[in-house]
Amino acid sequence: MQTIEQALFDNLPELTKPEKSGFKFQPSAIDKWFDTLPLANIRVSTKTIYKTLKETNSQHVSYKKRLYFLEKIHEPIVELASNLKKLNMNRELPLGEKHARIAILIQKLHKQVSIGYKHVLKNLMNCKLFFLCPGKRKLMTQVIERIIRHDSLSIIAHYQFYNTPYKGQWSEVHHLFLLAHKEKLLNKKITDPSFQLNNETTIKNIYLQILLVSIADPYRMAQHHTYSIFKQLEEWSALADIHAHQDSEDKDALVIDLSKDTQPSFVAPQDIENKKNIWTLNTSKLDYAHLIEHFHGPQTQTTEINVELLKQLSLSWGIAPSRQHSRRPAKAQLKVAIGLNNVHYVLNGNSDPDWMQTNDTDTDDNLVLSENIPATGNFSSRTVESTVKVSDIWGEVFQNKSLSPDSERKNKDTPNSSTKNKLDPKEPHDWEMINESIGGYCLLWDHNDSINAKVGELIAISHETGNKEGYWFVGTIRWLKCIKTNKVQIGVQIIAPNAIAVSTAKFVSMQEGMKSRAIILPAIPILKQPKTLITTALGYGVRDQVMLDEYRLINSNITSVKTKVVLLDTLEISSHFSRFKYTLAEDFYGTNTKKASAKESDTLSLDSDSDFDAIWDDL
Repeated sequence: MQTIEQALFDNLPELTKPEKSGFKFQPSAIDKWFDTLPLANIRVSTKTIYKTLKETNSQHVSYKKRLYFLEKIHEPIVELASNLKKLNMNRELPLGEKHARIAILIQKLHKQVSIGYKHVLKNLMNCKLFFLCPGKRKLMTQVIERIIRHDSLSIIAHYQFYNTPYKGQWSEVHHLFLLAHKEKLLNKKITDPSFQLNNETTIKNIYLQILLVSIADPYRMAQHHTYSIFKQLEEWSALADIHAHQDSEDKDALVIDLSKDTQPSFVAPQDIENKKNIWTLNTSKLDYAHLIEHFHGPQTQTTEINVELLKQLSLSWGIAPSRQHSRRPAKAQLKVAIGLNNVHYVLNGNSDPDWMQTNDTDTDDNLVLSENIPATGNFSSRTVESTVKVSDIWGEVFQNKSLSPDSERKNKDTPNSSTKNKLDPKEPHDWEMINESIGGYCLLWDHNDSINAKVGELIAISHETGNKEGYWFVGTIRWLKCIKTNKVQIGVQIIAPNAIAVSTAKFVSMQEGMKSRAIILPAIPILKQPKTLITTALGYGVRDQVMLDEYRLINSNITSVKTKVVLLDTLEISSHFSRFKYTLAEDFYGTNTKKASAKESDTLSLDSDSDFDAIWDDL
């Protein structure tokens, strides 16, 4: 059986003697090389660092010089990889060729810097004489933390694009953690300048950071939420703890098997034969009450985390509820529409509403809260044709904006072949059903085209695949996963059947605002589900007065019927839509008036003992 050290170092590249014309490892030469890097130019700096890393990772050099070089580029690589990742955010899945290459480049950047640090770690562990490696334990702590940091960022990049981490990535993270435990380095403080919230951490905390993200199941999260949670766990990971499992522990303890190279999740201790590899995770301080307390504290420095997400996290990090309805295998072709605009389109009889101008750009689905930041500077992304073999990723990922007027005109006039066969986003598309339950479906997209599916997005499903008008179920995408290179699998929770496409407009100061698409979901008494209204992600809030415009069949004529309503409690908020309870305005204000008058008669009587504490400051 392999030792931890063998597992970590077996696949390191063989080292050769550096060439005289190669990279110079003297600190002064490294400083000079680093100072000339154009870090504002993503293309040139990424290409230079990547090629230099590949070259130096195969050369014999002292661990001190190698470590000096790696520490110089550690923080810039984290920043460069983050900027590259933003180029891929909110893209249709699976990623097209160009963006798939960017995703691979991000992985290779982190892998190459990890290889460099592993060379340093191997040299430190082979050093047996103290005077040859002063400060060995401190340096080992630093190096192990750096490798876990880059492995974690690599895994997070996989999760954000709903891919499975590469084979061996989770095993490496577990082995590094176990090595730190063996050397008693888990709780030693170390500074990491690449952290955004608090640059002081420990190996245990940085390990728990990526472990907790994985347990929260990022395939059930929006892209921006995955990274927001990972970033916030720079602080919150200290609320958790992990220790080797003891046979005397509670049988309901939350246990992780560190021998697996798969996405970590809680397992039952009795289901594991070799208990040597299981560790107990204590998440008692990550329950909803503690998370809310920290959410309102100064430690929360991201606007992406909300109360609904905290509820989801507290369930994931506690005893997760079992599935309410079992799934059963099923094979069928379904028609599927994704996104509020497209769901509204199919519910409206495959047509846009009359009030919408066909030449206007409808942006309801573009109101997405995310970390997607447009690329700035001197470079912009350029589409790579799927039929073109790209020989130089650096020239294809980025393109200089300073083109001549003739070149710009030529590029503008030349049609992009990749858009010729673009799927019509309005029309429903064929998906394959893998399995189903009372509450939802597992669906597979197995086509050459990418599809605009996102976690938390609205979806409509019909079993009718012919030319007849289908019977549409409305639901939400709860999880998403990319399978291989051209398949997407999604889990759908059905909310309601018989949805109605309507328009809404806020009613303010006796005037209607701009109309937007909305959907009425019927009440389901057996599930105690009230009648609800789905609106755009932004623009509506609790207690808003809203004018509903619904087309009804009256006296054999289809007539527009307007109704004023008031939005009540929020049932669901995502980056793509909001879902509210609502009531008729006349019922709401009539009820409130009655309550107010009843309260006044009860509390403002001269004979009653009134509580005036609330009004002293107003007198």
